[in-house]
Amino acid sequence: MDESARETLFLTFKTVIEDVIADKRKNPKNTKTLDEFQARINIGLHVEDDFILWVNLVADAGDYELNKGALDEYDLEIIADPEDMMYFTNGQYSTIKMMTTKNRFGKRRLRYKGGTSGRNMGKLLKLPKILVLDKE
Repeated sequence: MDESARETLFLTFKTVIEDVIADKRKNPKNTKTLDEFQARINIGLHVEDDFILWVNLVADAGDYELNKGALDEYDLEIIADPEDMMYFTNGQYSTIKMMTTKNRFGKRRLRYKGGTSGRNMGKLLKLPKILVLDKE
């Protein structure tokens, strides 16, 4: 994957995540969840069999920032195919489907591990409340 394709993927993914969070902010019932979620998450976008593009999501006091690269200190690390992440964020794929079925590379659609600050499985369980669009 060349640098131009990496930049395009990053900008597309960043836009999707920002749009999901902005959409969730429109519903007052999400305010508390969005404002209280504190996490430093490394997200690996598995785009080729032997290549993962790393980005990081930092949530702090209601502010969300997505940047390139992996963090050295993080709470949670997840890896997923970008297409699977799209289906996850729009609600087509459930958390169970993401964790139990395989992607096009033969790996689980959503792989995860705890971070440098501990296992933090609570952050993994709360992640769908942040990243998945509300059903209308």
